[in-house]
Amino acid sequence: MQKHLNLIVTVLILCSVLLLLVIIGPEVRGSIEAADEDSNIKKMQAEPVTEIQSEEKPGKTTQGTVEENKNISDVTCEIVEPKVTFGLKYQQYPLTYTYILVQNSAVHIRTGPSVEESVIRDAVRNEKLDYIETVKNNENWYHISWKVNDQARFGFVNADVVTKRIFQFDKMHDAVQTAVKESQGSVLTYINNYHNRKGYAPLYHGQPTDNYGGNRSQSAPGYLNPADLTEFHYISDGTLVKISDSGSKYTKVSMINSDKVYFIPNNYIATPTAITEIKKAVVIDRGNQNEVVFEKTGEDWKVISYTLATTGTTGVYQQPTPLGYYYAMEKRERFYYYKDGTTSIQGYAPYALRFSGGAYIHGIPVNFKHTAQGVRIDPGKVEYSGTIGTVPLSHKCVRNYTSHAKFLYDWYAPGEMIVIVME
Repeated sequence: MQKHLNLIVTVLILCSVLLLLVIIGPEVRGSIEAADEDSNIKKMQAEPVTEIQSEEKPGKTTQGTVEENKNISDVTCEIVEPKVTFGLKYQQYPLTYTYILVQNSAVHIRTGPSVEESVIRDAVRNEKLDYIETVKNNENWYHISWKVNDQARFGFVNADVVTKRIFQFDKMHDAVQTAVKESQGSVLTYINNYHNRKGYAPLYHGQPTDNYGGNRSQSAPGYLNPADLTEFHYISDGTLVKISDSGSKYTKVSMINSDKVYFIPNNYIATPTAITEIKKAVVIDRGNQNEVVFEKTGEDWKVISYTLATTGTTGVYQQPTPLGYYYAMEKRERFYYYKDGTTSIQGYAPYALRFSGGAYIHGIPVNFKHTAQGVRIDPGKVEYSGTIGTVPLSHKCVRNYTSHAKFLYDWYAPGEMIVIVME
């Protein structure tokens, strides 16, 4: 009898255990699977491409999209750490050293590098996006980022519908070093013919432009041989020159970063010589529409700011910002400009530094307003323009954000500052 009772108890216990496994088994299995999935998500989030934050595509999680991106054929990053030393004193509107410019309207930013991925949002015309890497997935895609309320957001744009831009720090630094080297043991000054105050240069074979495209206005004639006054080049106001010899009529000069030698009438040479020692330089990149500012600290040259810029274009009343090495001749709190084709003042640009003829580095220009009675009203300074750093638009000048123009205005030092325009 006792044996039967023990057998019955054993069977009941086994049935209870089986019943318990039936009830809780799925929950245990689900918990294990959930733990595995969470582990995978964390693993993916540790990888660079998993930092994407976006709206989820129906039926596919963001993490699922990222997992698929692991199979992309090639990923390359074109951000190269420059060799120059940084000691930033102005840090508004920061960008990655390589960045993306949106020049078309409604460019789709997607969750992944494919037209099959969902659209996070549309980038607007003239928007600048931080560049992370290039992804090759049948087509080239840029992995990019931007900020919303100081929070980073990530996505992808097709490389064919945007423009890649770079800050050429090392090339710019080399340009500064070229000017510094040329100034050592030499007398450095500049061409002085602002508003043709020293007299109009002669026509070149009856034309106001030379065979290099140089313009007559606000320039000096640079003769190749003082015995032959028919052949010369126009050398723009503000151009840095290295004096080799001075005569009774002509000064023999050589150009910075060039083996060209010219004989220039003495009245076009700025005297006394302007440059004491080059300690400050603004380098403008016409091709990328940006600029970098260098300052000498001890024996080292440091980047103290890098920012976007807008240079001159070609038009009836416009001309490109000229390439070359220039002296920063003066600063003005306001640079007034005329309405095109008139001598009527239309507005002003704040915090201007003149470096060549009527070419200035300045803040955002503003037009005056007028009352019904014709009284002029100052609209006040404007800090920002979305067109800064996009394409050449100005008459000849270099536009900056107004806060950066103010930074340069306060930093300016006569006899120590040069401006370099390059591509």
